[in-house]
Amino acid sequence: MSGMKAVSVLMSVRVAAIGNLYGREIIKGTDDEIPAEMFGDLEAAGYVAERGGKKMNVALRDDGPTIAEYMAAGYPASNYPPEGYASRSTPEEIAEAVKAAKADEKAAKAAAKKRDAILADLAGLSAEDLAKVVDAEKIAVVEGDSKEVVVGKIADARMAAQG
Repeated sequence: MSGMKAVSVLMSVRVAAIGNLYGREIIKGTDDEIPAEMFGDLEAAGYVAERGGKKMNVALRDDGPTIAEYMAAGYPASNYPPEGYASRSTPEEIAEAVKAAKADEKAAKAAAKKRDAILADLAGLSAEDLAKVVDAEKIAVVEGDSKEVVVGKIADARMAAQG
């Protein structure tokens, strides 16, 4: 026996193993070691690729999320599919999700800009004027809220009222 060879497993297959009459399974998507004399045949059949070589065709896992599942988990559509996974969504679904994410981001930036403008308008008001606004707009404040907290509550209420 000439030793072991490090490989990336492209397809699961059972290989011979010293001391085990039935061999052992090497699993798709993992790195493993196989007897060096088996490498040529397994590589030619597409089961393994040499690990650490210049060009390595690593099989992508096919049990990853769809674009909708990926985004629902909080990841950005622009990073789909996750590294090491094949896409389970069509190119059209991915393009639509990226487009929707960009629209959501644009809307969030516009809302933040609107909120900042409301905050800027309220920042110049005195405590007495803020109290009048709180009463007029029926904003729930707690005794001891700082001016910044009251201004934030007013801005949030106005943003919610605008939809």
